[in-house]
Amino acid sequence: MALVFQARIAWMRYVSVVCVIGIIAGFCIGPAGLPFIITGELFKQSHRPAAFIVGGTLNWFSNFTVGFVFPFLQSSAGAFCYLVFCGVCVFVALYVYFVIPETKNKTFVEISEMFSSGKSLSTPVAAVDNMKLKKMNGYGALESSSLEF
Repeated sequence: MALVFQARIAWMRYVSVVCVIGIIAGFCIGPAGLPFIITGELFKQSHRPAAFIVGGTLNWFSNFTVGFVFPFLQSSAGAFCYLVFCGVCVFVALYVYFVIPETKNKTFVEISEMFSSGKSLSTPVAAVDNMKLKKMNGYGALESSSLEF
């Protein structure tokens, strides 16, 4: 909206600059490092170097593509050029929500089994389903020293 009104209102161009800086700062603080975090979470140590190379290359290639395409997009779409990026962000958010598994409190073996099985990525691993642990106390230790199988 600041880009639309900057031709009519003189001080709106300053608002536009602040918004662009805010978008860049927000991206750098938030999802800019996400490819490296996901790579460390999803791959075993033996596969991690290759995954970091692929993730880093794709990240830099995406940054280059956005920087290269943006002037053409801005000249054709004008002030609404950011809607394309909004659509891409919504698509990626949906992909991450529905496809990328939750890795919290899971080992690399469990994560590998989730990817290798034909099941939905949100279903628990069969080996973990069969093992029932007793309730843990507030200190992270089992209240009982025995495990039920």
